[in-house]
Amino acid sequence: MNALRRLAALTAVLSLALLCMGMGGFGDTDIVKKIPAPDRSFTVTILDDTDTTFTVSDFSVEGLTLVPVHLGKANMAIDFAKVKNVTLFEQGSELAATIVLSDGSTKKVTMSPKTMFYGRTPWGLMQLKAGDIKEIHF
Repeated sequence: MNALRRLAALTAVLSLALLCMGMGGFGDTDIVKKIPAPDRSFTVTILDDTDTTFTVSDFSVEGLTLVPVHLGKANMAIDFAKVKNVTLFEQGSELAATIVLSDGSTKKVTMSPKTMFYGRTPWGLMQLKAGDIKEIHF
């Protein structure tokens, strides 16, 4: 009788474990459900690494309207209002970025390819890593 109880308990535990493992993955999608509200409104045109161009409004980096870059060892943030366009190139584990400012001057900096940009397109919400972007035109 004891052996039968052990077998029933083992069967119940294994069944419960299988059910719990099978529940993982529900709702695990790449759908962008919401974006951070930007501190100011900017509309940009993006060219991604598949040569797809699209217009994005409410463009931001996690709600901030600053381009996070590295110049030498310094971390910097360039105000979107001062940027005319950004061109990105792969450079090892970072991205090399050429930023043309509204006054016509150019800055060569680096950026993390994991930097996440957000915005709205005419057909839905957008989330895009810097590593997947070739150009941003403000």
